[in-house]
Amino acid sequence: MARLPRIGTLALVVATLAAPAALAQQPAPEPERNVTVEERRRPQFDPLGIRAGGFLIFPSLQLSGEYDSNVFATENDEEDDFGLLVRPRITAVSQWSRHALNASLFGDFALFEEFDENNYQDFGGSLNGRLDITRNDILFGELSLARRHEGRESPESVGALDLVTYFDGLARLGYRREFNLVYVVVGGSLNRQDYNEEDLNEDRRDLIDLTGDLRIGYKVSPRFNLFVQGDYTIVRYDNDSGVDRDSQGFGLSVGTDIDITGILFGEARVGYIRREYEDDTLDSVSGPGGAAKLTWNVTGLTSLIFEAGGGIVETTQFGASANLQSNLSGEVQHELLRNLIVIGRLSFTRDDFQGIDRTDHTYRARVGARYLLNRNLSLDGGYEFATRDSDVNGGDYDRHLVRFGLTARL
Repeated sequence: MARLPRIGTLALVVATLAAPAALAQQPAPEPERNVTVEERRRPQFDPLGIRAGGFLIFPSLQLSGEYDSNVFATENDEEDDFGLLVRPRITAVSQWSRHALNASLFGDFALFEEFDENNYQDFGGSLNGRLDITRNDILFGELSLARRHEGRESPESVGALDLVTYFDGLARLGYRREFNLVYVVVGGSLNRQDYNEEDLNEDRRDLIDLTGDLRIGYKVSPRFNLFVQGDYTIVRYDNDSGVDRDSQGFGLSVGTDIDITGILFGEARVGYIRREYEDDTLDSVSGPGGAAKLTWNVTGLTSLIFEAGGGIVETTQFGASANLQSNLSGEVQHELLRNLIVIGRLSFTRDDFQGIDRTDHTYRARVGARYLLNRNLSLDGGYEFATRDSDVNGGDYDRHLVRFGLTARL
């Protein structure tokens, strides 16, 4: 732990640069409709972008230093390390009066001081758009492909010498039709995951996920909708590795869209999910499912965001058919100064592995701040604490993460 004084030095530098005397707080602005405090426009500090025909292009580069108190997310024999993070990104946003097309490319690279087996090189891109066929007919779609890594805390990659990496591809197409007070949304998606880690034979996790969904809604008022939604999912694995994990299942839910003057807005749905497996040794999975996100702009300076969700997550844990996961989180965003935004977040995740005697409870607490020097530069810092309580031996861990960085934007 001899490296800890470095954190104090970094904290002192950031605190000095972020002295409140730099800018006095202006009168509180009116809350913006359906926009959180962090997302709110700030004409003095927002990047202008680069205009290219009908598009605005926004490049950015973030350089950060990170301290991780438990880089392998272990219960005992914890190891700490310092890392350098480099995150380039470029986004193109259309400026058309009709239709929309957005594209982005990203990179996420890490170089650690001591344990280079934790180095990673993530990258990818996405394309999404909307075709306004008529006033009442909209066709929308998304394509994305990324190379990512799995965190050391994942129970799926325990025992891997190097980080588990995988390619994640998604294609989605949907159509929305308005019938006066009734609307219909129908869509389908294909998700491909291809893993790579030779010492664990992660090819057993390669899969294709096909999902079709249908939503029928009724506009009770301009600010309140009710809907019912159904979806059907088929999952096919490339290799069975002795267990055929191919499955199919469905979900049914009812929900509502809420928009109260743009100050209180969000969506919530609750329902039932079920999944059945080709292999008789794997238990069927069923239970409550759904998702909710509600944002309350208390004032023009403070936003509260509440989220909850539950669903089936794929797993290859021996004897387990699936992970029935539940999530709950709350976040507060506050504009302390007109160029200083602070964020606090608490979250809880419950992973219930079906068919085996394992349940994990993970708690996270995070505080962070962004200090806008001008429209092109900002300082970012944060601290996160994570802890997991697991039924299995060696599954618990505590982890402290501290990060400070500089972001450049055009």
